[in-house]
Amino acid sequence: MSLKAGTIQAAEQLLARLPAVSRPIIERYFRQNPAVDHKADDSPVTLADKEVEAALRAVIASQFSDHAIIGEEHGGQPDKPCCWVIDPIDGTRAFITGKPLFGTLVAFVHEGQPVCSVIDMPALDETYLTAQGRACLITSDGRSGDLQTRSCAKLADAHLATTSPEAFTPQGWQSFQAVSQLCRSAHYGGDCYNYALLAAGHLDLVIEHQLAPHDLMALVPVLQGAGAVVTDWQGRAPVLGGDGSLVAACGPELHAQALTMLAQTDSLAADKHHP
Repeated sequence: MSLKAGTIQAAEQLLARLPAVSRPIIERYFRQNPAVDHKADDSPVTLADKEVEAALRAVIASQFSDHAIIGEEHGGQPDKPCCWVIDPIDGTRAFITGKPLFGTLVAFVHEGQPVCSVIDMPALDETYLTAQGRACLITSDGRSGDLQTRSCAKLADAHLATTSPEAFTPQGWQSFQAVSQLCRSAHYGGDCYNYALLAAGHLDLVIEHQLAPHDLMALVPVLQGAGAVVTDWQGRAPVLGGDGSLVAACGPELHAQALTMLAQTDSLAADKHHP
């Protein structure tokens, strides 16, 4: 089923309004020491996570009742061509410890492909979103401007980021380190904000390994709209239901070098374990 331009425009207009829905809820809980539960995978969840997702779902469903909605806290199935993917608070560990580097992620996906999205950083009062194929930043004073990735063609000049070593398999972490050792600098923590910084031209490369769909889908349109190259570790376009690996680079040359190094390290590790 083809996607009408009017649908994309309506989706982008709704995405731009969603921070006004999520931020008041987040503000009530942030740095108020909210109660924390732990899910089956031991990841933390708060009432803020649940309430934000419920509020976003209600607003989306009121305008797009024939679309599917899936989210980190309330589940759902991508059983329709058009689907919304929500991570109400990406970086819950940062949120519960008072750190401002958490965000709300919402993506509009068509037939598995992320089309447009928003990365909202409420504690920083920064909103990164797509508009007519471009990525832009809306700042705290209401100004907006297009985003553009930095020019960096060599790993030796690149500033690399990832959230945590714990998010990699042992073999995946070995591959990441092989790339990291060739870069100018490596930075840890940051969750979704790393991707916003890449889109804004401050970081050059972000590599992650085991992302869930709600972690991943909203990142892709913003990055691509700013000129980044975004694939999984095999060089495939990120899709709903993919393997959760991600390589986001400011341009094609840097992306190709990172992919090559990841593939070489992965191949060496495979040979070591399978003589």
